[in-house]
Amino acid sequence: MNTRILFRTFVAASLLTAPLFTAAQEHPTPLPANYIRVSAPMAQRLTVETKEKHPEIVKLGLHATPPAAGDNAIIGSDTPAKVGKKSSDKDMKKVSEAKPAAERIDKDGIYDLFLPLSDAKGRDIGQGFVVMEVPFKNANSPEKALKIGEEIRDEIQRQIPSRDALYK
Repeated sequence: MNTRILFRTFVAASLLTAPLFTAAQEHPTPLPANYIRVSAPMAQRLTVETKEKHPEIVKLGLHATPPAAGDNAIIGSDTPAKVGKKSSDKDMKKVSEAKPAAERIDKDGIYDLFLPLSDAKGRDIGQGFVVMEVPFKNANSPEKALKIGEEIRDEIQRQIPSRDALYK
């Protein structure tokens, strides 16, 4: 008898709360103005796995313009909360220049790198690029930092079969 009452209570509670869950799915939590919704499982996996293999860098992010999106954003990051953050104006200026860059940041003791990124066949992935930080202790010049960055970028590129694959 008690089992039947518990079951009926459970069913009633489920029916009463179902609309709340449906409403939450229909109206997702609003994002900050500088974020877009991004779902790029392969990009995220590639970023995390690559960062784990390379202790010579302290930060790694993969940026691109997702299909059907109007903004370039982080689609993979070793800091998952950053996924969806729109790319900065400074980074987008570098995209238009289409060449690797290393900026020395003395206060943080790092070289901040920007490297254009394509898929394994050299095709565009939506204005793609990677950013990473190389500590001074691992690179004594911008050229050395870029060499490290280019090796890591190339490793990532070889694993990207296509733009669409990043979002699966």
